[in-house]
Formats: sequence, structure tokens, C-alpha cells
Amino acid sequence: MQFIERGNSLVLKIDNEEEKKELLNYFNEGSLSLDESMYEFFEPILANSHFRWICPEEIGALTDAPILGYEDENGNTKEAYGFMDYCVSSILEELFQYEDVTLQKG
Repeated sequence: MQFIERGNSLVLKIDNEEEKKELLNYFNEGSLSLDESMYEFFEPILANSHFRWICPEEIGALTDAPILGYEDENGNTKEAYGFMDYCVSSILEELFQYEDVTLQKG
């Protein structure tokens, strides 16, 4: 997975066949839209990056959107990016269909 910061957005881009196969498995199970699948899919990816899931309450966000971000050296959230289309799609559905998804800086 590539994490590409562009202006006020963060683009997540599939970059290997293993990720594509895993998304196909979720599609075949009918679980692309489940939050549980999203967290499961990203667990090994986030373990090897500086990004982490951020609870909306941590940054005072008034949304239920999935939020990825990272912290500064003092543990304060430095950047946060939300998937604002969460009511009509899911991050995994977008990745499966387009091989990338864009989150908006908040």
C-alpha cells in the first residue's frame, strides 16, 4: 500500500498482488463494506507505517468517518485524513474497484 499525501488529501493506492487478492476474498465473502474487514485488512499495513486509526473524539471531529493520521514526536495528532464518503461507500469497496481511494484532510 502506498500512502501519498497530496495537498489536502491522502491517497491510498494498492501496489501489490497480495493486497488485490485479499480484497477479492473480502468481495467474494460479501464483506467489503464491513468496518471489521477494513480494520483487519489494514492491520498489517499500518503496523509497518507511521499512520494509525484515529478516533474522531481524539481530534474533536463530528463524524463517524474512518480517519487515518499520524502523530508528532510528542504524541499529538499532526495530520488526520477522513474518508468522507463513508455513508455511500467503504474504503475497501473503493480500493477493490479503483485500486486507490482518497481521504480528505480534516
